[in-house]
Amino acid sequence: MAEPDGPHLVLDEPDDRLEALLRRAQLALIQHPVAAQSIIRSLVAEGRRFAATDEGAVLKDQLASSELVQRGRAVWEGLSLNMFTPDDRVAVPSVLVDAVLGAATRDDLERVLSRLFTEGQDAAADPSP
Repeated sequence: MAEPDGPHLVLDEPDDRLEALLRRAQLALIQHPVAAQSIIRSLVAEGRRFAATDEGAVLKDQLASSELVQRGRAVWEGLSLNMFTPDDRVAVPSVLVDAVLGAATRDDLERVLSRLFTEGQDAAADPSP
């Protein structure tokens, strides 16, 4: 599918560096869910205000059929685990609360926490961006 003329994003990093960057982004979202929720809420509100303008409506229509935007959405959903919402009434994503409660009921909780701790230590020690 051909993309409309305009700015193009080109990622020219080795896969392992890109994956490390995406993992760190995901970790930041999970470590700071309230801040992430607030930022997302602000970005969505700004996007909706812009989409209500004539220029924004044209761009919204162009972006709706963009393969790059669809792929970007897949990346975002993978990073954020679809746990954030623009709803002003939500402070902490419910999926995060559900995950904590679900984990607390597991028979193998110690094994899961141990693996998460080890992976978290590995990610923190990784110097790549």
